[in-house]
Amino acid sequence: MIRRVAVVGAGTMGAGIAQLCAQSGFSVKVHDPRPEALAALKARLKKGLETGVLKGKLTPRQADAALQAVSEAPALADLAGADLVLEAAPEDLALKQGLFAELSERCPDALLATNTSSLSVAAVFARARAPERALGVHFFNPPVAMRLVEMVRAPQTSPEAFSAAWDFVLSGLKRTPVDVKDVPGFIVNRAMRPYYVASQRLAGRALGVAAADEACRTLGGVPMGPFELMDLIGLDVNLAITKSLYAALGRPERFAPPAPQEALVARGATGRKAGLGFYLYDRGRPVGENPDARELLLEGGAAGGAAFWDSLRGALVAEAERVVSEGTASAADVDVAVKLAMNFPKGPFEWRREGTAARP
Repeated sequence: MIRRVAVVGAGTMGAGIAQLCAQSGFSVKVHDPRPEALAALKARLKKGLETGVLKGKLTPRQADAALQAVSEAPALADLAGADLVLEAAPEDLALKQGLFAELSERCPDALLATNTSSLSVAAVFARARAPERALGVHFFNPPVAMRLVEMVRAPQTSPEAFSAAWDFVLSGLKRTPVDVKDVPGFIVNRAMRPYYVASQRLAGRALGVAAADEACRTLGGVPMGPFELMDLIGLDVNLAITKSLYAALGRPERFAPPAPQEALVARGATGRKAGLGFYLYDRGRPVGENPDARELLLEGGAAGGAAFWDSLRGALVAEAERVVSEGTASAADVDVAVKLAMNFPKGPFEWRREGTAARP
């Protein structure tokens, strides 16, 4: 049974995972090689827990108990005795491999989990002892608010280890796990890639990004269209994921990095954080479509908003079908993952069952 949790990484994601575990009743040790990150941990946790109290998610007593349940671990050796190690270090394969090579020695009885969003889970554990007790446990940011967790089976992961980690996420953290094969992009980053890539081909210069986003919100019932969402994520961050998946999947044309996005990133137009991307921003608020972005779109494209949404939805359904046909995940888990990660009203297979002429 998992009672003692170790978290490696005290950044935004690591602190969020530590907070979620602590407020769920687990004892948590957090390691980070940067002394300044550990020094700031308690303040970061206190702020997050106070937010939980203000939102009515926690009582003051529960927040205080959660804060007391977390302790700093300056050295990896301090994590000895953990039942589960959750790694939330930067997305650097060599760094993660080195960490788990040592952690598998320091914590010989612990389940080992990586929170990687883009790397091969099997590769992450290539230097670890007993890789049968290792797997991917991919939280979405912020972990205290996002219900979805992608549970990634590497070829070496034992059924017992996977089952124990699944129970921890489902019963211990009260989150929604989905069963995923160790493939590039897992479910969400892979199945949702057309939302970012195909949209730039389908929008066209005549339609523009604002009308395309409005069509997605109005006809699809989604909270954000693809262009405003890319601006929020960061065009550079989103493009890096596209390039990674494009290479890992053998350079399929449908995932080719879009020229408009590449051009905007090259100009420093990376979205809200830069003050311009597909939209222009004033003090973080959108104030209109970026005319340069519209000019970068292709001639032609969808004839109108309805045609754009129907085509984009079709691309999402087609990619979801590939994910299932390749054995990555079940159709039900794809729908659950997309709805929870993206806050969409329906998943790709629910849209498929409606038929191409139906409206969500």
